[in-house]
Amino acid sequence: MYPLRMCVVCRARKEKEELIRVVKSPEGEIEIDFSFKAMGRGAYICKDKNCILVAQKRKAFERALRCGLDSEFYEKLGEMISE
Repeated sequence: MYPLRMCVVCRARKEKEELIRVVKSPEGEIEIDFSFKAMGRGAYICKDKNCILVAQKRKAFERALRCGLDSEFYEKLGEMISE
């Protein structure tokens, strides 16, 4: 069995391939980690439009990554889901 990761919004536990990883690099840059191996503090979210909307409303990534994010970041996540 593979290790499970937890969504920062709905707290669902899933395998990491089923989630999107967002990482804050040691330099302080926020990016989406497609390789699941980037260095830095990471947080996971479901590939679900509703989870992304709730994350923006509750500022889930701001708390998890200890940083500030703008609405463009959430728009980028939303575009990933729709593709």
